[in-house]
Amino acid sequence: MAFWISALAFAQDPYTVAPKNYHLEFENPYVRVSRVSYRPGDKLAVHDHPALPTIYIYTTDGGPILFGHQEFQAIRRPEVKAWQIRFNRGNKETHTTEYLGDAPSEYLRIELKTERVEIPRRDVRMPADNAAPFENAMLKIERVACPPCLPAAHAAVIVNTEDRSVHWVMAGGNLPGRQIRVELKTPPAK
Repeated sequence: MAFWISALAFAQDPYTVAPKNYHLEFENPYVRVSRVSYRPGDKLAVHDHPALPTIYIYTTDGGPILFGHQEFQAIRRPEVKAWQIRFNRGNKETHTTEYLGDAPSEYLRIELKTERVEIPRRDVRMPADNAAPFENAMLKIERVACPPCLPAAHAAVIVNTEDRSVHWVMAGGNLPGRQIRVELKTPPAK
């Protein structure tokens, strides 16, 4: 018990606790985008995540992961497929991580710093083979191939599905290639 209390007191930013696993791609007033990678057998110490709505874009297939949450029981995330998307409403989390897969895995974690409107009550899940977009008053997530595609109507995170690169564009911006586009309709939170 003393170990867990001590671990909670010193839980840290994942970039400090697990620098081999968490890499900051970029951060601005709208988003913080991290590239998270796991190798078979990786075990990450206790770390924190803020209570921000978060979009997960799985850039590779990935095995199961065990999250040892401090606030509630452990959760086992099942295997994922490359280009699945999950939009989570965002809760403060403090947990350990154990990667149970037998092959390396990678995903992008897009934390939204924008005004929170129309946050879904449950996670929004978009299978890799589903081309239907998700849209609400806060954001639009879609899969597009450019050309042809229209410029982003709002500031956006663009993930190129051919080379797994991630980019930031302002309204009116556009990049070529097959991509997942996350357009942010709301301004940064005050």
